[in-house]
Amino acid sequence: MTRQRLSREQSREQTRERLLDAAHTVFMEKGFPLASVEDISAAAGYSRGAFYSNFEDKTQLFFELLRREGEEIDQEFHRMLSGPVDDPAALQEEVARHYSQLYQGDKCSLLWMEARIVAVRDEKFRTALNGFLEERYRQIAEFVEMFSRLTGTAPAAPPREIAIGLMALCEGVSFSHRCAPDMVDGRTAESVLSWFLKASIAVPAPDDAPAASPATKKTPVRKPAAKKTKAA
Repeated sequence: MTRQRLSREQSREQTRERLLDAAHTVFMEKGFPLASVEDISAAAGYSRGAFYSNFEDKTQLFFELLRREGEEIDQEFHRMLSGPVDDPAALQEEVARHYSQLYQGDKCSLLWMEARIVAVRDEKFRTALNGFLEERYRQIAEFVEMFSRLTGTAPAAPPREIAIGLMALCEGVSFSHRCAPDMVDGRTAESVLSWFLKASIAVPAPDDAPAASPATKKTPVRKPAAKKTKAA
């Protein structure tokens, strides 16, 4: 059987994918500062020239890994929030379920931890990370706004603040689960993530829900006035 020859574009895409996969492995083993272009190229089976034909440097490749994973996560949110919505509560459950499971399929969770540590020590890297984070916050805030429009509810806080919180929480829970799985097991991780998401994007009470009963006011007990003693 004759093997089909790849087009130039297909060959370039294949090279990029192999470099990305190799880089993920190298970054996980050595960390970003110690990983070199030579390490990544060799792990992928290419030369330095092939690397620089696809990426400017290892920093660009690092953020491409994070961007690619973000896009995969976002696709499911886009599907769920494409509307229309018949049952807001069911939509909230679906969104919470997807969010609460991100920690276990997050291939880049440790790379995010690596990025935070490197950013503290490297100003140039920190600038690049901040720009990347702003884009992620914008996208997550957009999902919060989409949910709000579909369900007719106001978010519990400004969408950007919710985005920052949800992203930080997911990173933290994922890291805690990896470091101490006996303390933060899968059930606990999912419960924490689901609860916080539901609290930040609440759904309205059904129209036929009973009104909350007002708090019973306690009538203050009046003490009897002290009797006046006549002067002798």
